[in-house]
Amino acid sequence: MKLLRMVLSRLFYKPAVLLLLFLVPIGGMLLFATLLEKGQQEIAIPIAVVDEDNQVFSKLLVTHLSNQDRISVITTTREDARKMLLRHEVDSVYVIKENFEAALKQGNRQEKIEVWTAPQSLTTGIINEIIASMAVRLSSSVNAADRVLVLSSLLELPLDAEENVVWQRTFEYSESQWDPEPLLTIEYKDVSSDGRVIDVQRQWLNPYLGMWTFFTLLIGIVLSDWVLREKQVIFPRIRSTFAGLRNYLFVQFIVYVSFFILQASASYFILLSLHKVAPSVSLFLSMMLFVCVSMALSFMLAAWSKNLVSYYILGMMVVVGLSLLGGSFIPVHELAEVLRAVSAYLPHFAVMHVDSVSPLSLIVNGIAACVMLTLAIKRLEGREWLK
Repeated sequence: MKLLRMVLSRLFYKPAVLLLLFLVPIGGMLLFATLLEKGQQEIAIPIAVVDEDNQVFSKLLVTHLSNQDRISVITTTREDARKMLLRHEVDSVYVIKENFEAALKQGNRQEKIEVWTAPQSLTTGIINEIIASMAVRLSSSVNAADRVLVLSSLLELPLDAEENVVWQRTFEYSESQWDPEPLLTIEYKDVSSDGRVIDVQRQWLNPYLGMWTFFTLLIGIVLSDWVLREKQVIFPRIRSTFAGLRNYLFVQFIVYVSFFILQASASYFILLSLHKVAPSVSLFLSMMLFVCVSMALSFMLAAWSKNLVSYYILGMMVVVGLSLLGGSFIPVHELAEVLRAVSAYLPHFAVMHVDSVSPLSLIVNGIAACVMLTLAIKRLEGREWLK
């Protein structure tokens, strides 16, 4: 107990340490994640649309396309669209040809939209699928309206209005079934290598959690330099006391982990209040586990480093490398199966993808934290550092 009071009193005499511990992860998370989130929201694929038909259906197609969140539509002429494509101002050009509406009413969707692309375009296939689906939507509404008239004629059912009015009302009703969401939707699932089914829509990067993992690990590396600073001066004296070096190191580690847990709890509730994460006990526990693994890793790196310079260089390499592999910046698990297998066992993945993390991964991380802590203490109990 006396040892604990001594460690706490020394820590409270360093208010800068406590400020760094709380302000850097929380402030960095909110600042950089907000910028990333804003940047993601503003990213849109620029395309040019040339409406040569200029009828109701072609205008509807342009309207539906403009309502897409990640597409920026520029309506222009053929010549201007060609110039914009050559200047790389747009990703692709879509020309709605004349008689587009008449062709759709006849059930013909072939070769009525002309596509111009640049060789370096990466999103043409996506836009093509979106426009094709919109053409199918209009065509299905036309077929529904035609079908109503045909059936009413075959069954000799009286119409409450003229045929063109009934057709228009049926068409508009069919169109309304797509808002706010189509009757038929697709739920995307991904099956991982171990057979677990993952909801792909949940796999997109949460910039707030990503930035929190990066800055928490970074500040853990920065604050663990006390090991190197005390190794030559404090440790020899602690060895000769009744408490012993092992108890001192363990208490120091527990105190720092406790403050990091307070920081993680504050971060969780801040994100919860800002509606950046959903209430989740699993996420809260994953953040606690991340803190423990991060501090154990920092402690081990400090114990095995010869000086502060080598420690900071190695620490920064580890922070950046693990953050990249763990998916703090980009969804690296989507890039390759090998990267997915590696990232799944990092503590970052448990925070970023708490709904799909396996119990084995959590167990591995817990064991790794205990092993790293043991190795650090064993290393510091040795007398090599006294030389």
